Amino acid sequence: MKLPARKALLALLLLATSLARASSSLVLTDGQVIKGTEVARQGDSYLVTMAGGNTVAFPAALVKEIKFEDDPQPAAAPGFVNSKPQNLAGPPIPPQDPSQALKVFGAPTEWSKSAVDTTVVLKDAYDPNADVMAGSRSTWSKSAVDTTVVLKDAFDPNANVMAGSETKWAKNAVDTTWHPTDGFGFKPLSFKVASPNAGAPDATTASGGPAPWNCAESFFVKDADRPATEKDNQSPSLSVRSVKSPLYASLGLPLYEANGTIDGAPRKAVFTIAEGTCRLVGGDADAVIGLNLSSDHAMAQDAASLNVALSARGGARIPPGVDKVDYALAFVSLTDPLVSGSKGAALKLIAKPEELRSLAGKTGGTCALSKGKRRKEERAASKSFALPKITAGKDGDVVTFLTWSSVGGMVYRDTVVLAHGGVVSAKREILASHVGDHKD
Repeated sequence: MKLPARKALLALLLLATSLARASSSLVLTDGQVIKGTEVARQGDSYLVTMAGGNTVAFPAALVKEIKFEDDPQPAAAPGFVNSKPQNLAGPPIPPQDPSQALKVFGAPTEWSKSAVDTTVVLKDAYDPNADVMAGSRSTWSKSAVDTTVVLKDAFDPNANVMAGSETKWAKNAVDTTWHPTDGFGFKPLSFKVASPNAGAPDATTASGGPAPWNCAESFFVKDADRPATEKDNQSPSLSVRSVKSPLYASLGLPLYEANGTIDGAPRKAVFTIAEGTCRLVGGDADAVIGLNLSSDHAMAQDAASLNVALSARGGARIPPGVDKVDYALAFVSLTDPLVSGSKGAALKLIAKPEELRSLAGKTGGTCALSKGKRRKEERAASKSFALPKITAGKDGDVVTFLTWSSVGGMVYRDTVVLAHGGVVSAKREILASHVGDHKD
């Protein structure tokens, strides 16, 4: 990679957290259209941010629908077509049934039975049915008088002695019958949003799939088993906007960011819409789906959902002119909940030794380690430094690079595999911690 291209990459990283807002508007019940740069719901009111920066509130009863307009998809480069795989010539060939292809292997191999039965069956020499003490045991003779005491209950179970004073219970006015449900309470990673009744705000997009606003409502419901249209099941506040960060542009997916409240705490969900389904691909994934996940497990959840969304668009196809290191960095940044979530941590690519030394020289006052231990961590990071590398493997390209996170001052070695089948996988290794200006 040339030096000017690396400087451009650094500028993209500085702008990674910036968001360009798409045009949004409210359609009132009397037909008026209120246009603004952002629409957010706060309780029973919709807040519209106008072009000049002023915010105007409209009661929810006066709002007929919400329009959320994205920038048009850029035209394909010369010689390329943005579509799914096509049959360019000849009659269409139906996909092969995998079961037909496996028939050539025949039945599975079976081991022949041994000619000698080597099974050992242990036999207990003690016979529990034989009374070995029968010849010497003393026996008691039956008493001539039966001294058995038989108690007789004086209470007659057939007589209701409390009939005159017993309490009569009436049927409860409220049905308190308990019906068991899923005790874990997990939310799914994706939602098939049903078409709501007439008059619901911005139910579907022009392509027939769910709108970003309805996806956000579904992710932030209090009870996943109840409809998101019920008022008491919605987040107290909610805002939705398009993600236009240059860092994520190389992924080629339309991304949206939703900010809402879960259990009284502000949370963020980054999602996309693929084949009519809302898919969670970043943000505070563990809180949104109701799981207590580690950072690595949350990244695996987001990566799996992101691969499904990429598959709906033909797989992870790197656009022309996009560096594979930039694509891999965008994939790791989006799936890392500490970066794309509400914490908003910075994740920087370390491409040169000078960049690592520059980060180590900026020491904040919040680190809990002593200076001696911090220097030891910095030396460990320097010894493990390696330039970004792209290796062509049998199953795909393997991209290896170092990153630094402002949470914990972690220095990671990230390995991203860009498989030929269009699937992306990532794993990371911690090389050092408490490096640079960070938050513990």
